[in-house]
Order: sequence, then structure tokens, then C-alpha cells
Amino acid sequence: MAIESRLTIRIEEDMRTAFRNKVEAQGKTVTDVLLGFIKEYVEAEIPEKNHDVALIEQRVQRLESLIEECLGELAA
Repeated sequence: MAIESRLTIRIEEDMRTAFRNKVEAQGKTVTDVLLGFIKEYVEAEIPEKNHDVALIEQRVQRLESLIEECLGELAA
């Protein structure tokens, strides 16, 4: 069995609340969603210098979309 550890992050309270509300509305847990983000990040290929610009642009667009969704939740 793998040894587990705890990870602590600092986040503004309103962002935390919006994130938790969205996660719960989707029937998920905060831990499951964050572990999914971490796994995706760790397993993502690291593009070589000047290689696969489309992949980088795609990831930036995805991050922008996630940020916009979170900000939209805060405004609601």
C-alpha cells in the first residue's frame, strides 16, 4: 500500500467555496477532483523546446476556461 501524505494550499475563501459548491453539485469530492488535476498534470507530456505549440495552446485554453468557470461561479 502506498504511503499517503497531506497537501495544504492557500486559497481565497470565496474561491474555495465556489470550488466546493461546484464539486458537490457534480456529485464529486474535492479530493477526487484535485487528485484528477494533479494526475493529469503529472502525466502530461513535457513538450520539447519549440515542439508541439498546439498542445501548449490547448492546455492554456483549458486553464483559461477553468478560471472563467470559477470566476463565473463567484459572480453568481
